[in-house]
Amino acid sequence: MKDSQKKRLTAMILAAAMAFGGNLTSYADWKQDSLGWWYEREDGSYPVSTWYEDSDGSWYFFNEKGYMISNCYRSIDSNVYAFGYNGKWTGTMFSDLLPGVWTGNNYSNEWSDFHLNIPEGYRIELASDTGTIENVETFVEFVVWTPDDSGSAIELEYADAYDYTSGTATTPEYVALMHGLRLSWEGYSIEGITNVQLGGKDYAKLSANRRGVQKRELYCRKVGDHYFECISVIYRPAGEAAVNVLLSGIY
Repeated sequence: MKDSQKKRLTAMILAAAMAFGGNLTSYADWKQDSLGWWYEREDGSYPVSTWYEDSDGSWYFFNEKGYMISNCYRSIDSNVYAFGYNGKWTGTMFSDLLPGVWTGNNYSNEWSDFHLNIPEGYRIELASDTGTIENVETFVEFVVWTPDDSGSAIELEYADAYDYTSGTATTPEYVALMHGLRLSWEGYSIEGITNVQLGGKDYAKLSANRRGVQKRELYCRKVGDHYFECISVIYRPAGEAAVNVLLSGIY
């Protein structure tokens, strides 16, 4: 094809594109790169530091760089929301609650006045690593595992009083009792509920065991206006001493 013919054909294609450009369709779509997922609108923009509702009714939140957050709790407008591995808001929201902060081997939550110092060798597992956020009903802060490979650990979580029939009138003893009922379904024998102190604070303590080879405990107290702080403990006899070291680090 001669150069003059090529030029005329190119000009015709460009003219057609300009003439019909107004009818061309741009599609909004999910995009991904090495840093994560974002949602690109039809005009090329994308949501930043805001919510987005997908066509199936699922809600997502995008951070300050426009990337979707996932597998985490996130404080948004004074509420804490739970997001699953797929980035969808799980539907669970916690109001009037503030998470704590780890600084090295020391955890501190000024809101609940719970503090914990752990020795070297214990393994800290944050909520995003526990696999519990996807179907969470409580706010799980962390799990700390003992270094003796016995499968012994303590977990800190917060349960909302409004999830119970009596609301704010719910007592720590009742929360412990409900926990005991769930454990009994799992084959544990309930030893009882007593009142004890940890770090100078009063707790309702549930004790349970399964055939004498595995023990479970729950320490529960009321914090804030409508939350219960729950320290779940699991250990085998070989791990009891290491668990007691953890509990003695609460202040």
